[in-house]
Amino acid sequence: MANNKSARSSRDNARQAHAKQLAAEKRRSRTITWTIVGVIVAVIAIVVIVSLMNSSRSIPDAGPTPTSATEAGGLLLEEGEPVEGDAPDEVDATTVEEPDPDTAGQMPTEVPGTDNADIIIYADANCVYCAQFEAENADALNELADDGHTIEYRMVNFLDNPGTENYSSRAANAMACVAEESPEHANEFIHEVFASYNTHQGAGLSNDELVNLASEIGADINDCVSNNTYRPFVNYTTAKAVETGIAGTPSVWVDGVQYENTSGGESFQSWAESQLED
Repeated sequence: MANNKSARSSRDNARQAHAKQLAAEKRRSRTITWTIVGVIVAVIAIVVIVSLMNSSRSIPDAGPTPTSATEAGGLLLEEGEPVEGDAPDEVDATTVEEPDPDTAGQMPTEVPGTDNADIIIYADANCVYCAQFEAENADALNELADDGHTIEYRMVNFLDNPGTENYSSRAANAMACVAEESPEHANEFIHEVFASYNTHQGAGLSNDELVNLASEIGADINDCVSNNTYRPFVNYTTAKAVETGIAGTPSVWVDGVQYENTSGGESFQSWAESQLED
């Protein structure tokens, strides 16, 4: 009897030891697996960061401007289509002056280029408030354009970041590409890029998605986007905005007066029309 109890006890001890060994092996296996996963993730992160750094470095300081470019860095539209601007054929962001330190952080009382455009819009393609402004006022802007008022979009890259592969710059480049390659679709494409915010919610679109978005409305910008043709121009536009004192987007100016969106319920269209009549 004692021998049976002893045998059972030995078997129980052996099972427990075996179970502990299996548990230890599982823990080691999980640790090894997660270590490998961590290394892979770290390697991927490094590759992405290096790729983005190389991509950023590959953007030259100087580059061409689209035909509709203005000296202030905008895309000038008349009756909804790009028209010839007053920018030189090539711009360089590094030549733009630094903002006056005495006025840094202060909203400018005026912006350059009001003799070119009735309505000037500083915007970032990845700015949720810019997307909201466009969603609320795209039709109004089109009507103002139909009434003969010129509109100038100055697309900045304030919200560039590695997580979106510098989407603000890439989207602004795509807008300039459409303005140059397929001007009849420029206005619609600008509106579509802002409308796409509802789908990506700040994550941005890939270059392929930007190209496809343009293709859907009849514009072929594949080479222009792939070559980052107007990325130096986007950097120039942003530098000019900073030089002017623009610190946030959207910043909308009508006939030289900034739209404050505090008109007590008056729509932007009504305010703009009254401003343009003065």
